[in-house]
Amino acid sequence: MKKQLLSIFAALTISSALAQTPSPSWTIAQNPSFTTATVPVAGTRFLDAVDANVVWLGGYNGNAANANYNWFSRTINGGTSYNSGNIFADTNTFILSNMEGVNANTAWVCSFKKPSQSGGAIHSTIDGGTSWQNMTPVGMFTNTAASFGNFVSFLTPQNGIVNGDPIGTSPNPEFELWTTANGGTSWTQVPGANIPNPLAAEYAIVNLYCKDGASNLWFGTNKGRVYRTTDAGLNWNASSLSGAITNTVLDLAFSGPLNGLVLSFNGTTSSLWNTIDGGATWNLINGGVLPNNFGANEMSGIPGTTYFASVDNANGNLSYSLDNGATWISWNSMNISYLTIDFVNAFTAWVGGFQGAPVSFPGIFKYNGITFNSIFNVPLNVCKPGATVTVTPSNNSNGSAPLTFSWSAQPTPLGAIFSSNTASVPVITFSANGTYTISLLVTNSQGQPATSTQIINVLSCGSPTPGFNIPSTVCNNSAFTLTNTSSGAPIPTYTVSTSSPSSSTITPGANAQLRIIRFATPGTYSINLIASSVAGTMSITKTITVIDCSPVPNFTLPAIAANCIDIASSATAIATNTTTLINPPITYVWSVLPTAGVQLSNCGANCRLLDFTSSGSYTVTLVATNASGSNSISKTVIANICVGLSENKGMLSNLNVFPNPAHDHLNLVLPTSSDVYKIKLVNVVGAVVYEEKTVKNSKEIVTINLTNKAKGIYFLIVESNSDKAAKKIVVE
Repeated sequence: MKKQLLSIFAALTISSALAQTPSPSWTIAQNPSFTTATVPVAGTRFLDAVDANVVWLGGYNGNAANANYNWFSRTINGGTSYNSGNIFADTNTFILSNMEGVNANTAWVCSFKKPSQSGGAIHSTIDGGTSWQNMTPVGMFTNTAASFGNFVSFLTPQNGIVNGDPIGTSPNPEFELWTTANGGTSWTQVPGANIPNPLAAEYAIVNLYCKDGASNLWFGTNKGRVYRTTDAGLNWNASSLSGAITNTVLDLAFSGPLNGLVLSFNGTTSSLWNTIDGGATWNLINGGVLPNNFGANEMSGIPGTTYFASVDNANGNLSYSLDNGATWISWNSMNISYLTIDFVNAFTAWVGGFQGAPVSFPGIFKYNGITFNSIFNVPLNVCKPGATVTVTPSNNSNGSAPLTFSWSAQPTPLGAIFSSNTASVPVITFSANGTYTISLLVTNSQGQPATSTQIINVLSCGSPTPGFNIPSTVCNNSAFTLTNTSSGAPIPTYTVSTSSPSSSTITPGANAQLRIIRFATPGTYSINLIASSVAGTMSITKTITVIDCSPVPNFTLPAIAANCIDIASSATAIATNTTTLINPPITYVWSVLPTAGVQLSNCGANCRLLDFTSSGSYTVTLVATNASGSNSISKTVIANICVGLSENKGMLSNLNVFPNPAHDHLNLVLPTSSDVYKIKLVNVVGAVVYEEKTVKNSKEIVTINLTNKAKGIYFLIVESNSDKAAKKIVVE
């Protein structure tokens, strides 16, 4: 069962008798409209601010944190009004792990099963919460011993990621990670080779993840590790909090692709860590002592800045940090329990708390403070085509005027020169390749400073040269591998598409350079690869022919069954499969009509024996199926009743064969005759395995040695000058 220590899923702790004073920067009170008729206090369990108008919320019983509720609430007008409801019809099947909004109408939730505290499911709504549909694909969260649903997240409306605990057999279980590129209509499990192996007993935490942009997502584990993807979930890496595997990651937040914070707990104390390289390395803040005014319930990066915000339920902290978590500045609210916080940008945000009696808890506060005043952007990568290259940052800093600016770069004197260190928008000239940290110190009219930083990589670039390898011809519905051979400096990213998206599927391969493609319908198609980097974008297109490789079945069958049917024996026929293997594997299904009067049995991998006990015309059908399709072929065989001298019943009535079934020998008592008897023993594929000729002037026993004969069905054929008889023999 998942444990989220110091979880935001908490009961109301601040006494309702204390006077509540909202922060001057958070004075817009809103009511999420959770149903509180039977629950006096409702807490905000999840808060996802999608944009300036849309916010999705999840709620729970604020007086009984462990009670299971699946409330949701949503605003599409910036919080002026909220509509709420239930996600599931009951509270006994699923427990919510997280909630995330995509737009005004679409949201997703991940959950685990309540009775077993394991497994999981993902559900979505596309009608604003009126109905919720189970979108769990086949194979997701099906490991009864290990599966556990932690979260579902969408980096774009089309690209999503689902996280579950490690599954599989020790010593190489893997985190259960799935991706979608079509808005959740279908999901593909990430290959284990693309995911760092978990540590012993390592698992992820419900609702413990952070995303940034269209490609970056991080999640934390109970072993002090942070997993990251930079390509929307296709590939992952992991880093540790200085090897402190006894730490559980309680919360993490990023304000961009590089600057991030982690809150951890070692069983005794909580600590705060920061990173400036996207989580590759982590630094312990303040020697492990939590900074003053820090809110340990939840953190949020402030997009467009390098700043962070935090909230706290136990002591009512609502604060922000301008220095990557080293120090925290209070927003000066009093006696308000805060649970969740989320920023859309530097001037739009919401915090969630408690709604309801015994005093008028509003539930939600919306940010109305000044815009954070050190905000700028530079490209992450820039090409230096000659001796120098220039970059002009975009300065979005704001605040009470007048503002003063101070620009700097590290390391120095590597080669970054500002046209003016105090200009609002300087021109930066780089004369050497390298990684630079650009800083902007902004001071407002009250003398309050704020600093933000951005990383820029100056590179010697080469235009992308796109390339890939595919077969020239493939079978429909058979997967093949596209291998990316694109080159360039820096190494380009790539996307693959086909000229017929409706007929093709593209999924990740075993590594980042592979894509698995499948076409459903025969035809000629184009496959396009776009290679992109800061040096440019180039594309290449190749043609592939998709042919129908469905099998063409065939088999041999005599027109008339061997022997004939009389009172003592049956007629037989052998059908031999001669299908050409075009696109294996192939499965075969044999059938015969009518079914009465005939028995169909195996006589080998590609052989079927038909044993007729009634005369008539019979139709034998062979159906052959492979990945490309299925086809069938039918043929007719006639079984006849014996007539005339050649099928004399006299010999059959006088021919005695025993024992049958036989083991090591078979005895024949032949009628007395001066004729020469021809005796043959034939197997089911028509091969003669025993043959002799004899003359019997008196009734004598002929013994056939079977010790070297394989077990199975045989046919004993006895002929004289005027008669012929056949009997089926079983050798056991």
